[in-house]
Amino acid sequence: MVPRGSRTNRKTEVRGPAAKSRPMTTALLVVDIQRALADYLDPARRVGFLGTVAALLERARRANVPVVYVRQNDDELRAGTKEWEIAEEIAPRPGEPIIDKRYRDAFRETNLADVLTRLASDHVVVCGMQTEFCIDATIREAERRGYRVTLVEDAHATYPVEGATEGQIRAQIHRVARGSVAAIVPAGEVFDPAR
Repeated sequence: MVPRGSRTNRKTEVRGPAAKSRPMTTALLVVDIQRALADYLDPARRVGFLGTVAALLERARRANVPVVYVRQNDDELRAGTKEWEIAEEIAPRPGEPIIDKRYRDAFRETNLADVLTRLASDHVVVCGMQTEFCIDATIREAERRGYRVTLVEDAHATYPVEGATEGQIRAQIHRVARGSVAAIVPAGEVFDPAR
């Protein structure tokens, strides 16, 4: 469950030409948590970040929330290499879809929208890497496409750049996205059955 009172806590019926009788659901998107990207984090930050994501995945699976992985595939993260693989601490389980992408936006030239349609998902909960690139682009495009979006406040990561700390970069994305693009919710409150 997501927090009570949040606009992301309601279920809706599918409407339109492809309407089905089942209620819409939430899906967890795990974006670009690949070995090379996770390994570039400070070691303590890597452990804490992957631990937060692992706990989020555990709660999602326990709540029967479908998990969809997204994986970057480009000149730096080449398919089939060790660096390209999803970090082993949060590896997909058999049957969990993996969407390969070449752009920041996980929807661009991928079948992500089709996968979410098959899952009857109208709400995406997003975690992953890198905050100001793929996370920002993906939540914006999800909102533009009409999905309800929750960005997990402490389950996305990036690196310090040009004098800005990771915390400052994440805080800026939260300020810009909050309310207009996504609900910003701490990991401990997402998929919490007590809420």
